[in-house]
Amino acid sequence: MSQPTSAADGAAASLQFFQLPVLADQGIPQAFSCTIGATSYDFGVYANIDPGESDPPETLYDLAAPSGLVEPADPPGYLVLRIARQGPDGPQVIFLRKLVPEPGLIHYGAELAVKAATAVVARGNLNGTGSYGSQIVIGVAQRWA
Repeated sequence: MSQPTSAADGAAASLQFFQLPVLADQGIPQAFSCTIGATSYDFGVYANIDPGESDPPETLYDLAAPSGLVEPADPPGYLVLRIARQGPDGPQVIFLRKLVPEPGLIHYGAELAVKAATAVVARGNLNGTGSYGSQIVIGVAQRWA
């Protein structure tokens, strides 16, 4: 369905990414529609995080791959992005994937390229709204017209 690649690829260097309208203060999960080029897409974003029961709402979970550690470590969770293209026979899922913010990592799904730049989710924004410091930046680019 989709494959990641490095930004060092020649084709990836020419992609122009646009930020998806994820409103972190509105909480996760979120769903919205966007037109990219001449095509309408439905997007769904959710986080899979196992928060501590005693963590206050302001607790931030950075979902980027930890760096600078002596021993490998998993992030505390991950984002999932689902993209469906509208068509004559109804919506068709073209992208369904875990996203981990990692510089240079680009995922492909049909005619779109996706990269996660930032994924910091506050406990208070897991199924809840409010300004707790969550930041979610996902870019999408059209690979061809």
